[in-house]
Amino acid sequence: MPRNIKFNDFVSTPMLKADSVTDAKTATTIEKTLKFSYSFDVNGGDTVAKVLAADLQGTAQKLPAGAILKAFYLDIDIAFASSGSATIKLGHTGVTDSILAATAFDNAALVAATIGWEFCAKGTKLPADKDLLFTIAGAALTGGEASIYITYQETIA
Repeated sequence: MPRNIKFNDFVSTPMLKADSVTDAKTATTIEKTLKFSYSFDVNGGDTVAKVLAADLQGTAQKLPAGAILKAFYLDIDIAFASSGSATIKLGHTGVTDSILAATAFDNAALVAATIGWEFCAKGTKLPADKDLLFTIAGAALTGGEASIYITYQETIA
């Protein structure tokens, strides 16, 4: 069978790699979302800032340096519970309420039937990699489980 030399040059591996869409080429032009997990059974409910991981097995994950935090969504699997007046806030290392200011555990913003995507409480561009903090205050939580999705835009270098 005859070979088409020009076609082979056009679809060669180096040409395909040069034309491929990669994260490095699109990282600064598309929004990205990271998922973090909180579970009373895994993280506990004591009044303290908790560093959240990517999953309930504790896989470490950070919000990346240069990210502009835009929005968040709490996917409530088990409703938060407290025997007192617990509040929850979301933020990152250094600013514990940069995403969600202190909100009562039973507020509509934290109840599965009424939550939705929300803008971050304060516009934030991260100067360095940061942990996502889930801070409980006022009283301990006695139950609850949620996935927290954080949407961000990477800055253009």
